[in-house]
Amino acid sequence: MNRIPLVLLTGFLGSGKTTMLNALLASDEFRETAVVINEFGEVGLDHLLVEQGADTVMLLEGGCLCCRARGSLAPTLEGLLRRSRDGCLPPFKRVVVETSGLSDPATVLEGLILDAFFNHRISLSGVVTVVDGRAFLRTVEAHIEARMQVALADRLLISKADIADADDMTAVQQVLTAINPHARQSVMHPRAMTMDMFWPSALDLPRSLMQPLGAMCSAEPAPLATASLTFDGAIAPDLLEAWLDHTIGLLGSMLLRMKAMLDIEGAPGPTVLHVVQGLLHQPVDLTEWPVSEQRNRIVLIGRDVEEQILVDALARLQETIRQTGRIPSAVH
Repeated sequence: MNRIPLVLLTGFLGSGKTTMLNALLASDEFRETAVVINEFGEVGLDHLLVEQGADTVMLLEGGCLCCRARGSLAPTLEGLLRRSRDGCLPPFKRVVVETSGLSDPATVLEGLILDAFFNHRISLSGVVTVVDGRAFLRTVEAHIEARMQVALADRLLISKADIADADDMTAVQQVLTAINPHARQSVMHPRAMTMDMFWPSALDLPRSLMQPLGAMCSAEPAPLATASLTFDGAIAPDLLEAWLDHTIGLLGSMLLRMKAMLDIEGAPGPTVLHVVQGLLHQPVDLTEWPVSEQRNRIVLIGRDVEEQILVDALARLQETIRQTGRIPSAVH
């Protein structure tokens, strides 16, 4: 069964999430998209509405759907898929969940990953965070939620660059890199947004691991740390499972995020793994490698944990693979 890809869209209050989403939904390439507005989120889609259906589901121009989640997101997603299957709603190929500006994305993802339906029918493509280029430096100092939204992102879209001071923009990019050196950064121009700029892909992992790592902010109220490993060769499934069990059991919710693209023995293509707060989402098997360089890549992001513990966790995997005759490169 083909699983429907989902992106979690985050960003602090007033960052420009809805403005960007409006622009995407009006484009042809974003047709057949379902947008779920997490309760208490900002709704700015009114000018796109052409019809309102039952149960808060709204049909948007371009064949997209928009609805509000009345509680847990998983039942809302299940209801949309069931009604689409039954012909009560148009079909959709992808889902965007827009969170409230004060949401901790880790908590939202945790609720989804704990749901059996979500793991069976939905694949997590990643987290996109919109950052206000004019206000971020003040916001990140005062609000841990803004920091968390950046820390979990696969892509960081910087808004309001046209009205932000050039020096401030440089400082914003430096702070973003310090908090999350693995995320792809782009300056956002709503009228020029494309699917490629917005939607995370398996390419984000290789690109991020080819970048030199920056130091994490040392003044974090909830300290963040990161470690990564790149290596060649196929991994035996039982070795990977044992390492995952040990690492997740050791770190638990301190393992804020793990992102990996791995060559697993017997699989036709790479396998993409996502872990959020110690919870493993159902792996996604790709039919082929998205880049010519077929290398395993793992990124660990921890909260309230020393960086050395993350490095040691990857070193254990490195040693296990070395014992099988495969010698990976050094931990970064």
